Amino acid sequence: MASWVAWGVLAIVAVLLGLVGTFFSVRTLRWFSVITAAVAVIAITRYGYGLTQPPSSNFANAFTSGADAVIKDLLHVLWLGQPTPPPGRIGRIVVAVLILLGYRALEAWAMRRQAPQLDTSAVGDPADDKDKQHDPLTDELKFRLSAMEVRAPAILPGGSRTNELASIAEATGNSAAGLAGAVIQFFGTIWPNPRRIQLKIRAETGTRVTVELENSRSGSTMSTKTVCAARDDETATMVAGAVARQIFAMDRTTPSWCYGALDGSDLGAWLLARQERVAAGTPGDVQKSREGQIKRMWQAADNGRAAGVVRYELASLLDLYAEDVDALELHALRLNSLRLHAMNRAQYPRFYRGRYRLAMSLQMVSNPAHPPFGAEDTKTTLDDTLKILRQAGLTTRELAGTDVSEPDCDGCCALSVSLRKELLTIAAGELRDIRRQLALWRVVRDTLMHRDERAIWLPHWRPRHRQAFRDGVCVAELLVAIRLKFIECELGDAEPCTDARLKYLKLGMDITSDIAGDTGLIRSLLTDPLADDTARPAAGAPEPTLSDAPDRVRWLPWQCCTASWQAAYNTACMYAAFAGVAPETVARVVAALERAINNPDCEMERAYDWISRDPDFTAVENVQLFGDFRDTQQRRDYPEPFAARVPAPRHGEKAPAALKSVEGA
Repeated sequence: MASWVAWGVLAIVAVLLGLVGTFFSVRTLRWFSVITAAVAVIAITRYGYGLTQPPSSNFANAFTSGADAVIKDLLHVLWLGQPTPPPGRIGRIVVAVLILLGYRALEAWAMRRQAPQLDTSAVGDPADDKDKQHDPLTDELKFRLSAMEVRAPAILPGGSRTNELASIAEATGNSAAGLAGAVIQFFGTIWPNPRRIQLKIRAETGTRVTVELENSRSGSTMSTKTVCAARDDETATMVAGAVARQIFAMDRTTPSWCYGALDGSDLGAWLLARQERVAAGTPGDVQKSREGQIKRMWQAADNGRAAGVVRYELASLLDLYAEDVDALELHALRLNSLRLHAMNRAQYPRFYRGRYRLAMSLQMVSNPAHPPFGAEDTKTTLDDTLKILRQAGLTTRELAGTDVSEPDCDGCCALSVSLRKELLTIAAGELRDIRRQLALWRVVRDTLMHRDERAIWLPHWRPRHRQAFRDGVCVAELLVAIRLKFIECELGDAEPCTDARLKYLKLGMDITSDIAGDTGLIRSLLTDPLADDTARPAAGAPEPTLSDAPDRVRWLPWQCCTASWQAAYNTACMYAAFAGVAPETVARVVAALERAINNPDCEMERAYDWISRDPDFTAVENVQLFGDFRDTQQRRDYPEPFAARVPAPRHGEKAPAALKSVEGA
């Protein structure tokens, strides 16, 4: 073997190990190192097997011969071309020690780039009797720390969330004793350990505590914060938020939108808001809990330095907050929700769930059937939103005086056609970027390149997960294109909308056909939008039948199926846009909604909450078919108690035993 070949192979292996240690976890590094070592042993043994004549039949001798030859080739450069002496047993031991030290340095490098562990062994261990009164506070703090975890937000407001993104990794002190403990401590001193941050609290008067985070290795103080609240649980929650912010900021695997405020007040408020949730008893109880969550998060999340997931959660709650609120105030809340999504877009451009919600919020606000806005705060909120979108590079438009109409006698105003077109154009661009990002090769690339987003993109390697979101985005593009075509009908030939091109919407058309049947109505609008009878079916024409395609992954391009509940929901919104010109499309709206709700992967916890408040269904809310569906869904999401369902006993009869057990409980 030539000397340059040996050094080249060594350099390639070293670079690969360095890249794995930089961009992956210690566990992945160890697996890759074991596989590399096995391949190296096999290659060296095979090389040594051919050096001796006749070839050695002993595995150990073949490996030793190959190792000696490789070491001589590596040392040939250091001997300046002179004959290299055989390394012998001592030389092999020295090389093995050097390899072990190099791997130790590599593992230490990888550990410095992974999440630190939080050492809570010093918390809740009072030094004297004076501090024992704070035991409830420390117990509450440990509970809040273990509950602090950030998950990927739901696609629709009110949906359930999965896919954990970040959490606090706790570690206790070393409790090993005896000989085993001494051995563990000895190897702990010579082998790299994960970073450990020690948490210390000093309780003062009442519920006022001072929190310190120290580096366990150097003993230096990393962060200090004093927290004071009305109750022990609030104090412990705000402390958990402050600690989580520091831990997440030091963790290279945590996305940047999981932490924001320097003092962690946004994460603390978000954790307090989660305590306001109640069981799904009645819509009024759930709505009251949402009001409490909004009050908890409003001040912490409505600023320029808040975590993206907290701001996203607040925007979703504002969309759902509807009961016992004046109509104009409700629509003002929806504009604030749009502003929060715009802030997320400007601050966290790689937060694609937030960009999707921004596009859908822009589409809802641009809906001509959207209820009128209140004139008091509409101009101010829209001006702030457009300013944020300009900073993000999405538009160059400023709010003109004619973009918002003058208030009528009821204090209501509407948006101009040109402003609605601009908002829809921004939404179309955002959805196009999201669709391109969900291509398989982009998902694989970003999984490898962006370590902090790996927990987000890994589930998208599964076809069912990626195809569901991508199909929903494709149908959302089609929905925005239809709204742009309706605006083109209003503007005439003066300002054609170039963002609604049919060739880029073919996949969305196919998915819509798999969900709701024939798409001739949509195709006619996109092909000839300026015709007067475009959206109207011919007189006496039979209504097309609905689709019976199954809810499963589409493995081949020509298959008629989709596993996307998001696409089914967006299909319902799209056909609701035709309700004014084609009333028979209401049956398609209901069929698509039932398909979305009955999908086993559907994330909507209580579908009635969002369906009854979605502005996209304003045009069909007074249709009997849609009203019956909505009432049925309300009974499913908020069922009556069992005792109310059992008929009262007739005179002289005993009550059923099941009713007695329920009343007794």
